[in-house]
Amino acid sequence: MKKWHLAVVVALCIGLATTVYAFGPGHRCAAAGWGGPGPCYGGPGFGGGRLLDSLDLTKEQAGQLWQMREKHRNDTQSLRYEMFQKRFELRKLYADPKVDEALLLAKQKELNAVQQKLDDKRAQLRLDERKVLTPDQVKKLNETTAGLGYGPRGFGGRGLGPCSGR
Repeated sequence: MKKWHLAVVVALCIGLATTVYAFGPGHRCAAAGWGGPGPCYGGPGFGGGRLLDSLDLTKEQAGQLWQMREKHRNDTQSLRYEMFQKRFELRKLYADPKVDEALLLAKQKELNAVQQKLDDKRAQLRLDERKVLTPDQVKKLNETTAGLGYGPRGFGGRGLGPCSGR
């Protein structure tokens, strides 16, 4: 009986140990910049992870950017929650085949208004973040992000990003 338990424990440990390598070394999907909801969303601003690492920030700059993002995250918490609620309500309406189209469109407009508020705050954060960077860092940032987000051959889509497997 003890051997059987030992075999099960060893098998579980081996099984769990193999999942350690699921994301690979240095995977920072959760800290990436642009994108939609999901594991690669990452939040506001110029993106985190590899993009800001490539700018050679000073400790002061990194601290200022972190404080700006924390403030932004706290300031937009209620808007993000409101957007979550609106999406849920819209999903419930779409699931009901008897719902009037006007009601669906009105709810979509409400969701769009909240998204626009978040986009405006995100744009302001990016402008504030630029003020922390040196002109060389801003230039490097623009060179690094140029062309991303247009997908294959520039026809739209998500384009390459930190979660593209490269």
